Amino acid sequence: MGVVPPRCDCCIMIENRLQPTPRCLEIMRIHSLCVLKKAEELAKSSRYADAIDYEFLQEAVMLHDYGIIGVDAPDIGCYGTQPYIAHGIIGAEYLRKLDGSRYARHARVCERHIGSGLTADEIVQSNLPLPHKDYLPETFEEKLIAYADSFFSKNPNHLREEKPWERILAGTQKFGAEPVKRLIELRRMWEGE
Repeated sequence: MGVVPPRCDCCIMIENRLQPTPRCLEIMRIHSLCVLKKAEELAKSSRYADAIDYEFLQEAVMLHDYGIIGVDAPDIGCYGTQPYIAHGIIGAEYLRKLDGSRYARHARVCERHIGSGLTADEIVQSNLPLPHKDYLPETFEEKLIAYADSFFSKNPNHLREEKPWERILAGTQKFGAEPVKRLIELRRMWEGE
């Protein structure tokens, strides 16, 4: 995987405060390292290479899924009470409670990395258990992390396997035309296709 980034102070604080299970922590770290490698490859080969804050990118990728600690997903060692779809919001809340000014950008990544983003209308139409507001990636780093994240699952049997584009696209199609359109825009942005 190349150089493994040091665990940021926030990762350590969250782990100490929330005490994730060893299984959850291992899955989160492996998944995040896979996403980081993909994000860095995409960034460096894109026309936006010079616009990326790579230090922030590393931190934000390593923090983007910490909200899974609060969800009910025993298969990945998470014994919280919230539905999985809420993990972005939960992670953003953790970061804002730790230090809202230091981790404001990181919290936005947590909220906006689900699929190709979510609109308030999509949340309402799908009856998702989330606040009715837009969670669309806007910055280069938010868009990059949302896109790179779509290539990897947290399925313990497939953690390191990169999903093919066709499977990502097919999985997004069940959510409607707009999420597909956003996903294709992200692909064009980062892969020039």
